[in-house]
Amino acid sequence: MAKMMADKEYATPFSLLQAARLLSHRSRLAKFEEALRRTVRGDSYVVDIGSGTGVLALMAAKAGARRVTALDVNTESVEYARRAAKENRLSDIVEFESLHFADFVPDEKADVVICEMLSAIMLIEQQIPASRHAVQQILAPDGVLLPHQVSVYVVPVECDAMGERFRVGDLQFEALPQTIDSDIVKDLSEIVGLVDFDLTRIQDSVHVDTEIEFVILEIGVVHGIVGMFEAQLYEEIVLRMDDGWRDLFLPLANPRQVVKDDLLRIRVEYTPGRYDSFTMKCL
Repeated sequence: MAKMMADKEYATPFSLLQAARLLSHRSRLAKFEEALRRTVRGDSYVVDIGSGTGVLALMAAKAGARRVTALDVNTESVEYARRAAKENRLSDIVEFESLHFADFVPDEKADVVICEMLSAIMLIEQQIPASRHAVQQILAPDGVLLPHQVSVYVVPVECDAMGERFRVGDLQFEALPQTIDSDIVKDLSEIVGLVDFDLTRIQDSVHVDTEIEFVILEIGVVHGIVGMFEAQLYEEIVLRMDDGWRDLFLPLANPRQVVKDDLLRIRVEYTPGRYDSFTMKCL
């Protein structure tokens, strides 16, 4: 119970308007549509965790699922999704529940579980704890989890704009992780792998604590690192940042001057899904 309550404490529900914005991410939706076409059968029971507008749940129904359950903690999103199901004549297949995923235990095991709560390094959203609950409580032993694997990558960057964001006149604020546009940062090394998550084999306690080393390619100031991911959706179908996600800038407390061929070693520590657990320091 303590674990469930901790997961709930860090729930970060999207507003309805934000959920609706995701409908414009057509490459992401097309990849899910293809994965569902390949995995859903006429007798399939599908569960969609963090359903938002219900678009993936409705896609599962259109793919031929016998029954679909869509879960979301945001009651406005659930009502919007219900209206969409009615408008598309899928209400007899798709049912909606407004609750936290940790409170959901189905009356039958699911053949397919959709759990798309991805964020740049799996720090902010609940992809890891939600996938764990899905495998332990929802998915049939031979069922399919979409996506099923995530690889996280990082790169040290120079970004004066992020330093300026937390200074307002003569006021200084603590620098926090922020989503970022790639055109305002300069990469100072090659991208390096940080951690891989097999979402079908998540342990009860997941904590990232690792040291990474970068070879600096040019002179600059390391203001922080930028995190990103690739997720294996199904077979060769891969979700990437340009399918509608933004990179995450993670600031160093003390920016570091570097020159070409420097070795920069950084220790990164965080618990996925707990946004305030992140710590990072140069070694």
